Amino acid sequence: MSSHVPLPKERHSKSKLFVTLSSLSSKKKEHLKCIKTHAFNYRCTIIAPESADIGQLVKAHANCYYRVTLKLSDLIDPAFIAEFVKKNTLIALSLGRRIDTDDVFAIDGHGTLILSVCKDTYESLGIVGTQAEVPLERGSRFVIKIDLRAACMVPEKKYYQRIKAGFDTVLNEGIEFLVGYYDAETGGSLNFDVPGAAQCTPVVEEHTVADALVPQLSELLAAKGKAAEDWIERAQDVFEWVGLATLGSSQVTSPVTDSEVCEYAVSEPYTKANLRVVRISGMLSPMAISAMAHSLATQASTQGAACGTFLCVWGHEDAPVSWALSEHSYLTSGEHMYVQAYMPQNDRCAIFQACGPWDSHS
Repeated sequence: MSSHVPLPKERHSKSKLFVTLSSLSSKKKEHLKCIKTHAFNYRCTIIAPESADIGQLVKAHANCYYRVTLKLSDLIDPAFIAEFVKKNTLIALSLGRRIDTDDVFAIDGHGTLILSVCKDTYESLGIVGTQAEVPLERGSRFVIKIDLRAACMVPEKKYYQRIKAGFDTVLNEGIEFLVGYYDAETGGSLNFDVPGAAQCTPVVEEHTVADALVPQLSELLAAKGKAAEDWIERAQDVFEWVGLATLGSSQVTSPVTDSEVCEYAVSEPYTKANLRVVRISGMLSPMAISAMAHSLATQASTQGAACGTFLCVWGHEDAPVSWALSEHSYLTSGEHMYVQAYMPQNDRCAIFQACGPWDSHS
């Protein structure tokens, strides 16, 4: 059973927040779908009871990634496609380019090369794309999606020749990329054997929070049918609490705050617990995050944790897409992130997906 509830527009200041309630044992596995379709992740925070062994869990799944300068023509080289795109899973994102002003490039892990380009580049390139859904002004940006695994992506085909000509004459400069290269079956990191590729390792930080006031999830996860006003309030309270906890705010340990300084207070009902908070920063693959989510839920179920376990993941602000191939842009916030709250004892999970107004995810 799952229910996808968009919170009312007037409640999220033009940004969008979606909440999905799901059964962990459901065949649909909505929580894993959310993770696996979100390719471009740069930070993950896990909040769990202090007894949870998440340090070793993170070390097992914090895969290395690479920084490398490549030309777009390198990405469509038949040998590159055969070795890195078709055999396993390649995720790549151009570095240091702003999604609302620059030409941005990415490979989504499923063989799709995405080009989000300005009008001048698009008109010079000669490759057919579509007008972006969320431009600064109508017709100012265009999106081109190229299936690198398609049968027409071989030098003998005119479609390939048109793309190569555009890459050789218009988009022919070297571009710095972040690249993750993973085993298609296990999700483990593989050696990206390309000249000039520098290996990077995610940064892991860990701390504990004593006597934290953790929102109880039972009322939130028990909801059925149309969302009532008190349920919406509870969902927003939990989402806000996770945000403060990931920032290390002292407000999650106090039931009372000074209203002249801050209006926030942890809402009841809550459970007092010692928490372990682990933050991983770097290029993080959906497969690694999915494996961590599964292990977290399993641990919480077997240990009978007194409070919920939370997973919070942030997407790259300048990625051209957020979930699946939903177009993404910046405006005032390039936000696209998700939170998952697990109560395995009840076989339940709450999924929060947040994105800015210039994101086509729905």
